[in-house]
Amino acid sequence: MRLASPASRDRIRFRIEPADLLSAITAPFIALALRDPLLLDPLGFPSDIPAPYRYAIISAGCAIAMILAFRLSDRMGQFFSARDAFALCAAAACAVVSSSALFFVAMRFEGVPRSTPLIFGLVLAAGMIAARMATRAFHKDLAHERDSAETEADLRRVIVVGVDRFASAAIKLTDYLRPRTTQIVAALDARPMLIGRKIAGVSIVGDPGHIGAVIDEYAVHGVDVDEVWLAEDVDFLHADLRAAVVAQCATRGVPIHSAAEALSFIASPPVAARELEALETFEAPAYFAAKRVIDICAATLLLLATFPLAICVAYVVFIDVGAPVFFWQQRIGKNGQKFLLYKFRTYRAPFNEKGRPVPEERRLSRVGRFIRASRLDEIPQLYNVLAGHMSLIGPRPLLPQDQPADPGPRLSVRPGVTGWAQINGGTIVTPEEKNALDLWYIKHACLRLDLDIVIGTLLVALAGEKLNGRAVEHAIRWYRQEFAAQAELRPATASEHEAPRDRRRSVVAERAERLPALDAVALDYPYRAVEPG
Repeated sequence: MRLASPASRDRIRFRIEPADLLSAITAPFIALALRDPLLLDPLGFPSDIPAPYRYAIISAGCAIAMILAFRLSDRMGQFFSARDAFALCAAAACAVVSSSALFFVAMRFEGVPRSTPLIFGLVLAAGMIAARMATRAFHKDLAHERDSAETEADLRRVIVVGVDRFASAAIKLTDYLRPRTTQIVAALDARPMLIGRKIAGVSIVGDPGHIGAVIDEYAVHGVDVDEVWLAEDVDFLHADLRAAVVAQCATRGVPIHSAAEALSFIASPPVAARELEALETFEAPAYFAAKRVIDICAATLLLLATFPLAICVAYVVFIDVGAPVFFWQQRIGKNGQKFLLYKFRTYRAPFNEKGRPVPEERRLSRVGRFIRASRLDEIPQLYNVLAGHMSLIGPRPLLPQDQPADPGPRLSVRPGVTGWAQINGGTIVTPEEKNALDLWYIKHACLRLDLDIVIGTLLVALAGEKLNGRAVEHAIRWYRQEFAAQAELRPATASEHEAPRDRRRSVVAERAERLPALDAVALDYPYRAVEPG
C-alpha cells in the first residue's frame, strides 16, 4: 500500500498539462466527426447552438473536471506506467458517464447518436496516453544520448538466476542508475518455456544448472561475470539445483547473493519475537470469533446512516483546516499487524507552506475541538472496521512507542473504535490504568458489555469525558491479580508544572496505590458505563 503525503505537503494544487487540455477540448469534436462528419454542420450557429456542439461543450467541460479530479497532470509523462494508464482510462470513463448524464437531462440525447459517448471516451483516453508515450520516448532518447557518452569498461557484470517481477525491476534499476555501475548480462531460469525469451531486455540464455558453462562462455567473449544474483521467487530452484549453482560459482570464484541483498533491500520482521511469544500465551474469549459478523453488519448500517453527516463534517473540516480532510496514522493491530487508521482532520498542519512550524495553540480551532469532543472525527474508522483492521468495540490501537511492556494480550484481538477505557476516563486515566481497563474488557467481553459501552460512548459524546474511579480501581485490582507475575503498575509523579489533566492522572494513580491487599479484593464489580451520581 502506498502512503499518502504528510498533511503539510498534501495541499490541493490544480494543474492541467497543455496536452491534456487539448485532448479534452478536441476529443468530443473528433468523436462527432468520426461518427458522422455532418454532425459538425454549424446550421444556425451562433444564433442557435446545434445539439452536437452543446454535447461537445458539455463533454469538454466534464473531461477537464475529471482530469483535475483525478489529478492526472500530477503524474509525470516521462515516467508513464501501466498504473497511470489505468488512471487515465478511469478518468475518461467518468468523463463519458458524467457528460452523458448531463446531456441526457438537458436534451434527452436528441440530435446526437448514442454511440458518440463511447467514441468520445476512446478518443480522450487515446489522446492522453499518446501524449505521455511521446513524452516518455523523448526523454528515453535523451537518456540514450547520455549513455553513448559513458564508458562501460568498469561495469560490474551480473547474471540473474530466476525470472520474476523483482528481477525485472532490478534490471531496470541498474539501467537507470547514473553513473552506471552494474550491468545485467544474462538471466537463467529452470522453466524450459522461458528459455530464449527476454526479461526487461535481458535474454534468458539457459538453465541454472548450466551457469558454469555460461560464465565460461562469456569469458571467451572477453566479459568476466563478477556476481550472480538470485531472484526472490526461487521455488523452482530445488535444493540439488541450488547446490549445483553455488558449487559452480564457488569453483570460478564468483560470489552469489540474493537480489534483495545485493540492492540492500533488507526487510525487518513485522513483529518482535517477544510480542509473538506473548500472543501465544494469551487466549481471547470465544466471543471475539463471532463478534466479527456483528462488526460487519453494524459498521455497514452505521456507514449508511452517517454518510450524510460525514459529508457535512468533511465540508466543515475542509473550510476549517483545509485539504486533505482525512488524517492517517500507522497503528499496530491484531497479531502485531500494522495498518493505517483514518480520522477526519481536526488539527491544522504542523508546518506552513514555507516549512516553518505552526504554534501548537493555533493548530486546534474551536471547530476541531468540538469535532473531537463529539467523536465525529472517528467516522472514517468505520472503513477500518469493514476492512478487518478494527472492531467497533475493543482496546484503542496504539502507536508503536505507546505499547505497554507486554503488548501480547491487547494485540490478541482487533483494536476498537471505542472501548471500555474510553468511557471510563479516556484521556484522563494514565497509560497503566488504560491498559488495565483494556485487558479487563478483553477477558470479560460479551454482548451485554458491548451494549453498555455503546450507551456509554453516546453519553461521553454528549456530556464529555468523566472519570469512573470505581471502574478504574476494579480494573487495577483485577490486573494485579491476573498479571501479578508479569507487570506492576507504576504511579505517575506530578511536578509543579503539570497541566490539570496530568494532576488528575496523578491523583488516580496514587489512589490505586492505596488499594487494599489482594486477599481482600472482591472481584464482583457490576460494570456500568457511567459512574452513578
